[in-house]
Amino acid sequence: MWQAYDKSALELGDLEAAVLGTVVRLGNASARQVAQDLHATRGLAYTTISTTLDRLYRKGILARDEAVGRGGSRYVYRLHSEDKVKGRVVKGFVDRLLTAFGPSIISTLHDYMDEIPKEDLKKLEERVRRESGQR
Repeated sequence: MWQAYDKSALELGDLEAAVLGTVVRLGNASARQVAQDLHATRGLAYTTISTTLDRLYRKGILARDEAVGRGGSRYVYRLHSEDKVKGRVVKGFVDRLLTAFGPSIISTLHDYMDEIPKEDLKKLEERVRRESGQR
């Protein structure tokens, strides 16, 4: 039988993924900047964005620094460690798929690899070889 869900893996909800994507794209961002960026597609309240950023911070995905300005202090968020976060998110996703579908999902993931552009696969293979050699 396959392994149960691993708590060290990371799950992201749809809103968390959107907020995280904005922070990654901007490099670092306050709740107001994220809310402005997502307003056109999501139209969410500032408090919803602020709560989501705090949740991502508590999950260890984002780091935050306090910035003091004219209006008082605010948090500015940035990605903690991109490679570590990506690994935990992918592991969480695969673990959830394994829990739902069992080991047969691996062949489905393998079939999906055929849809990835060849140059992207080549870069991925090179990175796997490089990182495997470092261990």
